[in-house]
Amino acid sequence: MKYQPRTKPFKHQSRAVIRGVRRRNYALFFEPRLGKSKTALDITAIHALLGRVKKVLIICPSIARDVWEEQLHEHYPYEYEAETFTDEWMSSMRDLLAAGRTRFFIAGREETFRRTRDKRGRYQRPKQRLVEEFDPDLIIIDESHEAQRPGGVFAQDCWRLVERLRRTRAARTSSNDKLQPWVLLLSGTPNPKGWRPLFAQFRIMDSSLWGTSVGAWDERHVVYGHGRRRWTILRYNNVRRLEDTLRRNSSTCSADEAGLANKVFLQKLRYVLPPSAARMYLDMVDEFVAEWEEGVLTAKNAGVKRIRLLQILGGFTTDGAQLHDSGVAAVASYARVLYEQGESIVVYSRFTPEVIALTDALSHIGFQTWRVDGDTSRDDRRSALAALKRPPHAPAAISAQVQALSQAVELVGAAEVVYYGVPDGWTQYFQTSRRVMGPNQKRPVRLTFVTVPGTVHALQMRSLQKKEDWHSALMRNPRRYLKDV
Repeated sequence: MKYQPRTKPFKHQSRAVIRGVRRRNYALFFEPRLGKSKTALDITAIHALLGRVKKVLIICPSIARDVWEEQLHEHYPYEYEAETFTDEWMSSMRDLLAAGRTRFFIAGREETFRRTRDKRGRYQRPKQRLVEEFDPDLIIIDESHEAQRPGGVFAQDCWRLVERLRRTRAARTSSNDKLQPWVLLLSGTPNPKGWRPLFAQFRIMDSSLWGTSVGAWDERHVVYGHGRRRWTILRYNNVRRLEDTLRRNSSTCSADEAGLANKVFLQKLRYVLPPSAARMYLDMVDEFVAEWEEGVLTAKNAGVKRIRLLQILGGFTTDGAQLHDSGVAAVASYARVLYEQGESIVVYSRFTPEVIALTDALSHIGFQTWRVDGDTSRDDRRSALAALKRPPHAPAAISAQVQALSQAVELVGAAEVVYYGVPDGWTQYFQTSRRVMGPNQKRPVRLTFVTVPGTVHALQMRSLQKKEDWHSALMRNPRRYLKDV
């Protein structure tokens, strides 16, 4: 049987797929935007083709569930069923005869391991029980560096979940092969503070590699200080042995090695309006008037109505009154993942209240944050631009109004751009997206659109795609940046 991927892989992905299939428990430690998700899905598909895997659990940050839905649709070659804790769907017609139908369960990390108390005061994890009942053959752990603290709640819960599933599988099989579920770790920043963060991740993946006791592992490999520095790691012992384990059980790749520096990738993250805001949106569509607790929004004509609809989607009125925080919360959830990866970020939004709210959210996460809009002084603007040019003590974030940071600037210190909604026109989109590109950009760039499905956002996106086609034809440029977004 010959495997035919749905989308053509890069060389670094093909090498990782072959090694991952052979090792079964494996780690993909690629820099961000180098295609970890596609690589993991190709590994899954080959196992499915060989009859080894029928059910796959994907544990990811809750904000990434939509991303995984899109990745499945784009890259998985065989027919599949997918579900979350709230939704179910099936793939469009694909090759069913080759591998049969694969079942995917996409579980948000936060909700899977969230604890609640029953009537007797005992802790319960009802959604974790659902995951265990799913009984996966393969587990993909996205952003596995979240489990880098051996004593952390996520690291402990995830390790014990995998061990329980394997014990259950061992009780009903006599195979001496590697027990399922197998585990794929995906991370762009697997060991930002040395070797110790890898222990907890490898314990989840394959406890036979480094054991299960962090104390025993420390005793073999870690030299701590004394006195006030007794918790400070001075150096590691047996580093060559650690490196050998890492090489045999993982694939690592940088943007330069992959040849993807200055390449562009796009994704769309969705959020849902709360019921009150959804009613306001529909009222404005039908009646040009929408009521809410603190007053009434009105529109005199179609142009003003469009602005009001965008304000309802964004969550703020013209004078800054908040209608909802769903969109800001979605950006914050995504930005929190980037902060943990050490990534700087530029967030573009349309209205001043959105800029202010997103500035506060980014600052609260921990970014060194700058606000750039019409009221920003020249000195503050210079400070914001300088923060992206030099490595800061913490990742830098700029919350900018589209019109205020779209021309005559270079933002190549960031490789992550988030659009809160969709830019008003092709010129704004083209100018803002190119600020992070150019000959000085040494990494792949990701443009993320945070939108509400089934709204004016979709109309704006279609308009951008049409104008992008015109631009490509004019410039005789075959690359379509907005394709499939």
